[in-house]
This record gives sequence, C-alpha cells and structure tokens, in this order.
Amino acid sequence: MQTTYRLKAQEISMALLKSLKTMFAGQEVEITVKSVDNPQKKSDSPVNNNLLQMINDNRKAAPVISPDVDIRALIDDSHNPVGGE
Repeated sequence: MQTTYRLKAQEISMALLKSLKTMFAGQEVEITVKSVDNPQKKSDSPVNNNLLQMINDNRKAAPVISPDVDIRALIDDSHNPVGGE
C-alpha cells in the first residue's frame, strides 16, 4: 500500500503521525520527505517566458498549408525526386 500527502511543513502534526501508524499497523514503512516546487513560481520564470515567446513566434512564422495539398506526395517526392540518382 502506498499513500502520498502534500502539505506544508507546519501542518505536520502528531495526529498525522498517529494516522500513519494506524494505517500501516504491523508493517515496515519508508518515509521520504522532499520539498515541492511551487508551480506558480515556475511559470513566471524568465526561461519559461522565453520558451512561450519562442512558441508564439514559431506559430506566427509557420507556413499555412492548404488542406487540399497531398502531404504524403510531397514527402514521397522529396525522398524520390524525379530524375534523381
């Protein structure tokens, strides 16, 4: 059995520990504690903003392909050009 709790350090209480003891009674347990990054802070990072800007720039510069174009034929022609080797 496995369970995950996500809470602030100040919310760790004796009641939580007692709950864990009850839930896993008679079993050996492993407890891992790690700091969790705040996703709000990540999305505001300069690197993230630069990536979002790059995505937007690429969308604006991307060619518009008509739905009538046979893409498979374009790929085949590029791999097997007429008069090629």
